[in-house]
Amino acid sequence: MEEAPPPSSTTQLGRGALVAVVDDDPTARRLMRFWLERAGYRVVEHETGESALETQNENPAVACVDLGLGEVGGFKVIQHLRARDADLPIIVVTAQRELETAVAAMRAGAYDYLTKPLDRDRLVLAVHRARERGELVADVRRLENALGERSVLGSIVGQSPKMRELARQVERVLSSDVAVCIFGESGTGKELVARAIHNGSPRRRGPFVAINCAGIPESLQESELFGHERGSFTGATGMRRGCFEQAHGGTLLLDELGEMSLTTQASLLRTLQEKTIRRVGGSQEIPIDVRIVCATHRDLRAEVEAGRFREDLYFRLVVYPVHLPPLRERADDIPLLVGHFLRTLEEGLGRKVKRISPEALDALARHRWAGNVRELQNVVHRSLLACRGDEIGLADLPADIRNNVLPSIPALANRRANDSGEDEVVPLHELERRAIQRALRVTQGSVGKAAKLLGIGRATLYRRIATLDLSKDVA
Repeated sequence: MEEAPPPSSTTQLGRGALVAVVDDDPTARRLMRFWLERAGYRVVEHETGESALETQNENPAVACVDLGLGEVGGFKVIQHLRARDADLPIIVVTAQRELETAVAAMRAGAYDYLTKPLDRDRLVLAVHRARERGELVADVRRLENALGERSVLGSIVGQSPKMRELARQVERVLSSDVAVCIFGESGTGKELVARAIHNGSPRRRGPFVAINCAGIPESLQESELFGHERGSFTGATGMRRGCFEQAHGGTLLLDELGEMSLTTQASLLRTLQEKTIRRVGGSQEIPIDVRIVCATHRDLRAEVEAGRFREDLYFRLVVYPVHLPPLRERADDIPLLVGHFLRTLEEGLGRKVKRISPEALDALARHRWAGNVRELQNVVHRSLLACRGDEIGLADLPADIRNNVLPSIPALANRRANDSGEDEVVPLHELERRAIQRALRVTQGSVGKAAKLLGIGRATLYRRIATLDLSKDVA
């Protein structure tokens, strides 16, 4: 048997990648295994085509397949392996030297073609190149998926698993006019998702019109949706086109659908059935071509059961539900969102804030975010205004958020007292000294920031530092 190749040539080229060798010749299998293992690959042998196809969980990086395998021949094995994994590089190994055989193998999906008797260097090099090609194809697939998710969601920031799943859900409804209902808490970005659906659909060149049903009095909901004729009610001094007419040829977002009155729901149901609208005070039926996207923070199924939402309208509008995750369930996206807001909110500051400290970011990650992304944006904006340098620190965050990582003074005092003994009473001036020292440590000696953390004025803190002889702790 041949000696192993020198380390400078092929040894460890494989880096532990798995190669499947499918050959009914035991000598050829052992020889390929010996060469490939010396080159750093792991090898699994299959004597028959049936054996190779029955194994479902191997996931090899490369497959070397002999064409003469008996009942289940090499061409069938190649077809089945390619059907299982279209990107798997397959190297044909055969004693047949005819050009027609090589061409047929390539057409079947083989990456390379080797003839017996095998040459060690030629085999190892072919497997190495096939593995590199497989890794390159996988990298391209990952990049395409990432770019596809990004383009599907438009301006929505996020790369967490939940946001990737959201992108896949959105992608499924882009090419059709299926009615989509977006469920999510306030501030999660329901309108952004609706815009992403519109911008990725064939209606992208048409208008996108959004109406917030919660912000319109019940008496005006039909006028806003369907328009009105002059004189139809007090204050109607002229004809007005409603949202349906404005969105003709495009997409209409019915935001906070759960707040729509039952009377308006009945009119909306008729419009969806007839595909026409009638302006308030008018008699003409006007054809409309609009895709409906709805959004709500309510459980519409529960609203139906409570009699506040029509069941027939529910089944017309909630054909494809999309659920937006709250920010607390995708905390991995907080650093990306903070970076996005730092870039977009700095314009009005007149200065650049480049980063956020690890302590401040940790405090943001621990917050519950009842207001979701909208609340995070407001907090970042407020912190930018409070920040005086080029980095948002813990002291620049609102008190309720920085307290996520900074214990309150009473809690700190109790802990220190318990450390000293259950019955020991610690003097107040000592508790005050410890609290000030901790605040100065957290803020790296900044009296101004420490005063904010302690909730006292800067001048007061300077006096207490002098009284307690803590000037050595000040930067």
